[in-house]
Amino acid sequence: MEIRPMKLKDIIQVRDLEIMCIREYFSEILENKWEELPQEWKDDLGASSKKAFGTYLESGLSFVAEDDGEIIGFIFAQMLHHVNNAENLVWVENMGVHPYLRRNGIGYKLLRTCIDAGMAKGATVIHSSIQPNNVPSIMLHKKLGFFIDRREVALLDCNDHKVLPNQMKI
Repeated sequence: MEIRPMKLKDIIQVRDLEIMCIREYFSEILENKWEELPQEWKDDLGASSKKAFGTYLESGLSFVAEDDGEIIGFIFAQMLHHVNNAENLVWVENMGVHPYLRRNGIGYKLLRTCIDAGMAKGATVIHSSIQPNNVPSIMLHKKLGFFIDRREVALLDCNDHKVLPNQMKI
């Protein structure tokens, strides 16, 4: 398995995987009424949508996990400037791993790679969108040093001396 920067050629596989993950998340909320949603609404969902993909691709902070030519995980992030008193803030919009391959360290490697790349680009803070009922995601973020409160954002202060690039072995 390889973690590498996302490329334009990944769009179809990444889109399929992201929609699978979104659909899984929404299954509880929507009571399995996915098919009843308007197609235009579904088309605009996620960072892999036609409207958003280019921004995340150009950021240099979006990565995929690939195994034998198949995308098995992804992370979408971008650098934002002058947000919440932070000069360089990395915003992690979404990440996901194929349901059959979860709990194997793929999400950890994707998030760690994104953190390291963000810090190399001068990030001082990393915010990650997180669902408050997604316990595995919360535990993953905590393992990497993120602070999580009752909001849906996990925060990592890159100036905290406990957080150093490559501090944890993959």
